[in-house]
Amino acid sequence: MTLKHTSFNVEHRSTDNRFEVDLGKDKAILIYMIKAGLFILLHTEVPLPFEGRGIAGEMTRAALEYAKNEGLKVRSYCSYTTRYIEKHPVYQDLLG
Repeated sequence: MTLKHTSFNVEHRSTDNRFEVDLGKDKAILIYMIKAGLFILLHTEVPLPFEGRGIAGEMTRAALEYAKNEGLKVRSYCSYTTRYIEKHPVYQDLLG
């Protein structure tokens, strides 16, 4: 499934437990796992030359929207995602 957000195509690769953005030779990734009804966000990574363009935010938003649509509670072990949720209170009710 490919989700269009702003100017980046965020692809959900559910078989690999990740969201990603294809950046040509590189990929930005957000890795997660689902366990006991929790959507656990583990790691977000954007290649250095692409940092600061909103890619991590778009992947995080796509992941949180997925969790919301699936009725999953969210737990974050990723510092970026934790800060994102703090800055976007609309996702606070997903925390579990």
